[in-house]
Amino acid sequence: MKIETGQVAVVTGGASGIGLELCHEFGRRGMAVVAADIEADALAAAVGALRSAGIDAIGKECDVTSMDSVQALADECFAWKGNVHVVCNNAGVVAFGDAMGSLEDWKWVIDVDLWGVVHGLFAFGPRMREAGEPGHFVNTASTAGLLGFPGIAPYVAAKHAVVGMTQSLWHELQPTALSASVLCPGIVSTNINTSERNRPGVAAGSVERSGAWGDGWAEAQTAEEVAVIVADAVEADQFWVIPHEAYGGQALTLAQGRIDKQPPLLPVVHEQIHP
Repeated sequence: MKIETGQVAVVTGGASGIGLELCHEFGRRGMAVVAADIEADALAAAVGALRSAGIDAIGKECDVTSMDSVQALADECFAWKGNVHVVCNNAGVVAFGDAMGSLEDWKWVIDVDLWGVVHGLFAFGPRMREAGEPGHFVNTASTAGLLGFPGIAPYVAAKHAVVGMTQSLWHELQPTALSASVLCPGIVSTNINTSERNRPGVAAGSVERSGAWGDGWAEAQTAEEVAVIVADAVEADQFWVIPHEAYGGQALTLAQGRIDKQPPLLPVVHEQIHP
């Protein structure tokens, strides 16, 4: 779709990381922006920064695990400007540990990373389709949606599901004015490594912030770089958005391994700069 001044973009997880930079990038291209996030203080700061940059922006607290909360977000967005044109289902968390280590990790990660996307589609999709204007969904998955990284099995499962459902969605949207992309980044410098801070029952301030997730990794991209790639993909109606292209090659090798009846490929992350 062609991004035009006055169109509206909605970004969940919009108070930090890739989400915040998506807000800035769409705003730089003339869109009005709704940043949605569960962190009230970070959201207020993000909206202030967006407005200071001359972007028409509002913020809305939202818990993507709740359909009622995402529906309230959609209601406010449509009431604000009358329609929504880009929805980035971007909010995400990760839990580290053995696949059989914690059932609660599985429930929490899938609630956010998979159900958050489903809720976004249900809350925004029907009204966007009915409006008949060009529109686009960007569903944030990960290279963990293409490959089976050990140590983060709930995240891998949720992101594989997002990749699969977005493929189905793309086909279903072809007769409409809407389309979709799936974002599969590798390591990006964000604070997802401290996503436990937003876990239900975790006391505010109890999770230590120990630098960005991408610190020390040669392949790490900035959230700003990824946001530009995403916005360009929306304008090009590009489905696959894989900022770290080497993972596309690994996915091809994995697919060949399936044909050859080989065990799954162990994903390779670029060498750390320091331990």
